[in-house]
Order: sequence, then C-alpha cells, then structure tokens
Amino acid sequence: AWAYTHIPQGAPADDVPARMEDEIERKAPGFKARIRNRHVLGPAEMESRNRNLVGGAINGGTAQLHQQLMFRPMRTEVPGVLLASSSAHPGGGVHGGAGANAAHAALNLQKAPRRLSTAGTVLTRMLRSRKTDQRSR
Repeated sequence: AWAYTHIPQGAPADDVPARMEDEIERKAPGFKARIRNRHVLGPAEMESRNRNLVGGAINGGTAQLHQQLMFRPMRTEVPGVLLASSSAHPGGGVHGGAGANAAHAALNLQKAPRRLSTAGTVLTRMLRSRKTDQRSR
C-alpha cells in the first residue's frame, strides 16, 4: 500500500504514519498485522531528493488560483513537445492528470493536418516505402 497525507508546514510528523495506519485498521481490521515494513519520507527528505518538491509539496508549487486551470502550461513553443509534469495542468496533486492531458493533446495533434512524428510513425513509413520499392523491382 502507498499513502500520503498533507500536514501543516512545521507540524510534527512523527505520529502521522501510526495515525494513518490506525484509521485504515478501523475500516479494515487486520491491516496493521500485515505490515512488513514501513518507509516514511517527510517534507525535508522529499525536497532533498527532488528540488521541485519544495517543502514536500507534491503539487509542483502553490495551489492558488494563479497556478490553476489555464494558467498552468500544457504545450511548449517547440512543435510536438508537450508537458506532462506536476507543473502542467491540473497539477501534481492529480496523479496522472497531466500525463493524460498530454496524451490527449498528442492524439489530437496526430489527427491534425500536420502530424506529430513519433518513432512508430517514422518506422511505419519506412516499412511501407520498403514494400513499395520491393514491389516495383
């Protein structure tokens, strides 16, 4: 199992894992007896491993209005390059959301008159041209 919680900055986090386990145990008796190991990363440890997680914030920064919806970028100025990180809409707190948005945008680019070249489309074109060359011989 993997879990996380948000606590106020500076609040003591020592008892948080036990409190989370107690809550799960209340809903699913026997849960705690199945725990073999526990690995806890606090805000400082998270930030030391990834400088984007300032203060342990997994949402890629603030959740204030100026970093929501259309204010977070999804596309770049480089054609065909899309953002799929916690810095892109809808933010890091929505697991997989930015990646799903980038995937949908890439599919839409595929449907557009100017196709997004991927390794798969390039390989398909190469194989098709080889077959055509072999037939014409």
